[in-house]
Amino acid sequence: MPHLLYALLLAAFAAGLPAAAHAADCSGRFAAGYRVLRLDSGRQVAVWYPTAAEEKRLARSPNGFAARVARDAPPASCPRVPLVLFSHGWGGCALQSIALTEELARHGYVVAAPDHADATCAIGADEVNLGRMRIDKSFLDPASWNDRSEIGRLHDLRAVIRRVAADPQLARIADTARIGAAGHSLGGYAAIGMAGGWPAWKTPEVKAVLALSPYVLPFMVHGTLARLQVPVMYQGAALDFGMTTSLEGPQGAYAASAPPKFFVKLDGGTHFEWTNLLCAGTPDVAACLRARPNAALIGLYATAFFDRFLKGKPGELLSSPGSGLSAYRFEMR
Repeated sequence: MPHLLYALLLAAFAAGLPAAAHAADCSGRFAAGYRVLRLDSGRQVAVWYPTAAEEKRLARSPNGFAARVARDAPPASCPRVPLVLFSHGWGGCALQSIALTEELARHGYVVAAPDHADATCAIGADEVNLGRMRIDKSFLDPASWNDRSEIGRLHDLRAVIRRVAADPQLARIADTARIGAAGHSLGGYAAIGMAGGWPAWKTPEVKAVLALSPYVLPFMVHGTLARLQVPVMYQGAALDFGMTTSLEGPQGAYAASAPPKFFVKLDGGTHFEWTNLLCAGTPDVAACLRARPNAALIGLYATAFFDRFLKGKPGELLSSPGSGLSAYRFEMR
């Protein structure tokens, strides 16, 4: 990676206390607040948000990687900022990708991630329950999928919107009419579904979709990707043979989607590049972003995308050549 790009990445995701944020538009860099909500279904939701409070390290995970947040701190005093929904991968959990979810909060977003029915690593629990890994249809038979497949994820995510809007503190800062849907793997499927991949799932509040190594084959088989009416960013990885291959080429998901659209392909990296596994051996998110270029690139492009389409900020990075990536493509209109 060119030295200049790497220096920019480190500057954008530097560790330490947040820089002064501007209350007028919630710009600048904040600390990451964190709290846990509960849905009527009993499912828990992890929520990150900008705050002025001091971050503290939470308990370490077995691989040494840990969150650094301001637990239950009040949100920053600024106007409402976009809500980003995060849907985890099959067998993952709400806390599976904190290098992204924490960092989005530091850049002025409220991020809410529920544990879905198949979550094997529930919020606040140390044990892993592989028995929860159930799926409605086979991944190998995408033609059998329809708008009833994994609809529980849609119900969870819509319930999260209502729950955040009803929370006295979060309602002051979260704009639930300006939502980004993000998801990894099966979570990417859910995010695309909410943007109109399944017309019955269309959620008007969703204004942009970040699909991280998403399971897109059902939408491709049924020819629905062209119906997406919101900007979409696909992210894949060079060694993610199971999912990224379905995003590329003249028959891939990127080609089938309507603009504005973006395709970020990481250099190296597997299907788990968007999870905490990438950060194993580093103490926290700041250290991971310094030590793992792909972690920094994932967050850098995700933030630029949401800044452009949820906050209306100009995004020079989005029209750049994609330095440091295996491939980068975009089409505005």
